[in-house]
Amino acid sequence: MRAALLLRGVNVGKGNALPMADLRALLEELGCTDVRTYLQSGNAVLSSRRGEAALEKAVGAALAKYMGRPIDLTFRTGAELNAVVDANPFVEVDDPTKLVVTFLSEAPPEALVAPLVKGDWGTERCRVIGREIFASLPDGQGRSPLAAALGKTKLPGTVTTRNWRTVLALREMLDG
Repeated sequence: MRAALLLRGVNVGKGNALPMADLRALLEELGCTDVRTYLQSGNAVLSSRRGEAALEKAVGAALAKYMGRPIDLTFRTGAELNAVVDANPFVEVDDPTKLVVTFLSEAPPEALVAPLVKGDWGTERCRVIGREIFASLPDGQGRSPLAAALGKTKLPGTVTTRNWRTVLALREMLDG
């Protein structure tokens, strides 16, 4: 399996430091190969002989031991990440920092995301496609009411957001 690993809540805030060299070493100790990280963002691409569930369990346990607390994580295979890129409902957004994708470990119940999709967010918009929530944020994430509402929505499973530049970079890393 070749996949992108997306970690939530590392290298943000105090006490959440995870040097990417340490993440690469941790993944290699678990038998992963072709490990590459992207920036200091808690993103990696890797190859593994393990299935996704077994790899998720092993990586989760190793990260919890290293960090001293559980770390939410999710994987997307190359095919899944290509499907995310192909499904982008906001292709007109030309600034990759103004488009974000929230990756979920499971598809969200429609009732939970309906207020996000149907709400009046001015120029901001979002769409749910499978296990991803795409959001167009013309004024950026910092003061975005939609991004704030998304962050407060109690979605099941693992939830982590990446901007479009990161999504495209991870896809390129998986393809290369």
